[in-house]
Amino acid sequence: GGSGGAGGSGEGDEGALYGEGGRLLGAGRRRLRECARGVAEALRGGEGVYLGRAVGIACSGDELEEEGLVLALVDGSFFAALRAFTRATRTALPDVAAAPLVPRLCEALERGPLATLRLRMRNAGAAAADNDSFLAVANSLSCAGSYARRLRDVVTNGLGDGHAAPRARWSVGRLDALASRFDEAAADAMRSLGGSLLPAAWLLLEFDPADYRLLRAGEAAEATARAVFERGVLQPLAVSFAALRSSLRPEALELLVHAVGAALGARLEAGAFAKRFDELGAMLFSEQVRRVSDALSAVSSAPVRNDFGRVTQLAFLLNASSVQEAAGLLLSQMALDGEGGGGGEGSSRLSTREAGRALALRVEFDRNEVSELL
Repeated sequence: GGSGGAGGSGEGDEGALYGEGGRLLGAGRRRLRECARGVAEALRGGEGVYLGRAVGIACSGDELEEEGLVLALVDGSFFAALRAFTRATRTALPDVAAAPLVPRLCEALERGPLATLRLRMRNAGAAAADNDSFLAVANSLSCAGSYARRLRDVVTNGLGDGHAAPRARWSVGRLDALASRFDEAAADAMRSLGGSLLPAAWLLLEFDPADYRLLRAGEAAEATARAVFERGVLQPLAVSFAALRSSLRPEALELLVHAVGAALGARLEAGAFAKRFDELGAMLFSEQVRRVSDALSAVSSAPVRNDFGRVTQLAFLLNASSVQEAAGLLLSQMALDGEGGGGGEGSSRLSTREAGRALALRVEFDRNEVSELL
């Protein structure tokens, strides 16, 4: 061909260059692409059928995996999804065969393991540390969330190039949403279980009626309060988590630690705002908050700082030597947080108004001075 045709790349160029042969070549290429597309679409349809049936069969069983923590339906369902998608990406036209398969894949996992595990959770019975059925479903929900994120990564890598990239981004969003639904269901289960682990007897019989004005009560009252806290809070939590450590996946155990920490921190905060403290009582309360926070931190690698953030700040302010010192500490913290007086309900920090209420709980602090400074 001459230089005038060197830059051409379409079928018209081939016809101009090669005449009838070029036209036949172009027609042959069109037919080949149509044939490949038809085969890819047929494969996609076949994979969709396989996926639906395989997930359905997996979800019909109630066996546990070898470790005895997770229902086998989770592995079976996600293995079927991974296998179907992987086969589709190995075709000549992965954007035709694999990308449109992802909605079918998400639908199968929503109707399969997600719906099945939610139903089994409703029928599992009470959220209790000795209820194996409940723990198996909770573990399975946590595991399914992890698997959904791994599948998202596979889809991203499999459709990350060329024309499939926009579809890959959409697919990632849908798989992320699916993972979040599994995670939320697992977190709800752990919140229910965490409620059963709270030291209810100590909270109702010891903490709620307790007087934290200990200077007038003497050292014996302080020693008794420490012993009761050890028996009523720390020891029961240690026993419960020791039993659950071998029954929960690490991810589920982390969710449980957060659930117990958030519930216990909120309960201690609410009870503290209904009390009055002297210097010794404030020191005891701060010690109790620190010890229970340390006990939960020792259970897993999950940090519980945010779960106890508000009640820790409350205890810190109560232990200030003066209103002026407390106000300075509070303003410094606000500057570090960059919130300009933020915090409040739903936040891990106390608002300025709540800090003022906390300081007014100290019997040695003048309420008028607190109001003036804060």
